[in-house]
Amino acid sequence: METRRVIVPVATLWTSPKAPRKIDQLALDGQTKQWVAQMTTAQTIDLCDAKRLETQAVFNDEVMIDSIAGEWAKVYLTTQTDDADERGYIGWLPTKLLSTAPVTYSAEGPIVHITVPFTTLYDDQHQPQLDLVMGTALTKVAEEGHLLRVATPFGDGYVAADSTLVHADGETAGDKMVAMAHQFLGLRYLWAGISPYGFDCSGFMYTLHRVLGIQIPRDADDQRNSGQPVKPENLLPGDLLFFAYEHGKGFVHHVGMYIGNGQMIQSRTPGKQVDIAKLTEMRYAPEFVAARRYWQ
Repeated sequence: METRRVIVPVATLWTSPKAPRKIDQLALDGQTKQWVAQMTTAQTIDLCDAKRLETQAVFNDEVMIDSIAGEWAKVYLTTQTDDADERGYIGWLPTKLLSTAPVTYSAEGPIVHITVPFTTLYDDQHQPQLDLVMGTALTKVAEEGHLLRVATPFGDGYVAADSTLVHADGETAGDKMVAMAHQFLGLRYLWAGISPYGFDCSGFMYTLHRVLGIQIPRDADDQRNSGQPVKPENLLPGDLLFFAYEHGKGFVHHVGMYIGNGQMIQSRTPGKQVDIAKLTEMRYAPEFVAARRYWQ
């Protein structure tokens, strides 16, 4: 299979080429920020209820092309693991959001991640090229003062070195993730979202880990099945908490991150936002099924 790279800040993967609505044209053009901003709450809820979306990818993520139908490509997103296929998360996206040819980078350069919600990618003339979002992974080529030269599908570019440093306080990686998570309080939930334009519950956890270079599965049920099991009495900030239907015996439908004092931070549910919940809430207490730690 041929590979391609995502060339927009955030690309949305759909369940089929017929899934988008008229109001989703901005997403099809790779303008995710504007797309999310113009949707009503009811329209964001419909993305879930009508099962329109699979997941999202960010700039420079690699995909494997399964097939092409007109202006659409069916792809496997290799940066997101899924128990349905070892090649990665599968979905459809417009081919114009992908590089026109495979892109490979030197194995010698270290990988850096964007650690701030948004930063600017500059071209080789130091002119603004596009915005990058938290979690974007780039190959570092060189340090040039306050900038890093990085490899991109467009050729070498530049990002602020400071945008790749973790500024969150905390003694452990778990503490740092909790600190980073707090800046998104109030952000509207977005089904399939993995970026600061909007997260779903597992996408929020996936991106917080990715910023620190920790690879975890994309979906809550897969996240529950990996990682280090943690007993409730041994919970530490940064641990993931999972909730399942049928009083904890059914399908895992939600994940949040423990922040201490019997609370978790989460992207709650369609129509809601990132908030802090007590584990004693009736919505969660009867459905708690497991805790996992990925940061040690």
